Amino acid sequence: MSGGGAPVAPPSDVVGQIGMKKLRSGVRAIVRAADALSGALLMSIVVINLAAVFMRYVLLDSISWSEEGIRYLSVWMTFLGATAASWLDEHMDMNMLADHGGPMFQRCHRAILHALTAVFSGIVLWQGTIYCRLNGMQTAPTTGLPMLYVYGALAVGGALLLVVSLVKIYDQFDPPEVVESGNKAVL
Repeated sequence: MSGGGAPVAPPSDVVGQIGMKKLRSGVRAIVRAADALSGALLMSIVVINLAAVFMRYVLLDSISWSEEGIRYLSVWMTFLGATAASWLDEHMDMNMLADHGGPMFQRCHRAILHALTAVFSGIVLWQGTIYCRLNGMQTAPTTGLPMLYVYGALAVGGALLLVVSLVKIYDQFDPPEVVESGNKAVL
């Protein structure tokens, strides 16, 4: 309060920065969870595959659901892992313009690349939602799992990747204090 009057509101840009920090930290937490879950799914795939091979060739009996389970876990692992890789800029790219132009050109160029990713992930989200609605009540042949859980990976992965891409576009023009990055592979 100033001088006994009404409270003074902080400038809107301060409120926007606080909101963006909260959004970034929320996205960061979701990405870390997606990354950890993706790693756990990979470990599950390896364990199921090893068990299936052992059962088939040593015990001469197979696990009926192993191939189907591995396939569905791989779909989820791919979409969750893509979100984490995008957040950390670990996706491989063939970027001929990476070292050209000044800082503003670089920011605009990266923003365009993230916008293309956002368009792609929006399409994946849209089509994944359609697949869930049309085919979600079908069941998998071996496990009997409702296909909603499989097609849901498209919708969830598309939504997560879309949010990450939109935050990355914003970050090109209002960079965060700390930029997270992984080990980028460039061709």
